[in-house]
Amino acid sequence: MGNVVELTILGQRLVIKSDEDSAYIRNVEEYLNAKITEVREKTRAVATLDLALLVALNVAGELLRAREDLDGIEERSEDLTRQIAELLP
Repeated sequence: MGNVVELTILGQRLVIKSDEDSAYIRNVEEYLNAKITEVREKTRAVATLDLALLVALNVAGELLRAREDLDGIEERSEDLTRQIAELLP
């Protein structure tokens, strides 16, 4: 049904239930903690909320860029598929 996983993010212990594999959830936890460390080292954000908001902005920016890249790849793939179809008898 759901995996119960204990995480620690920003020093806060969280117990979550998810349909995702626990290894995947651990990867997400590691990613977030790495981002927190990265933002903490680059900014003067001391307050936990400020740090969390900056990390959220960074991750959201990465997501949007990845979506834009994927859209570009999909468009290019469609163009190439059309070109190939035009060359076939």
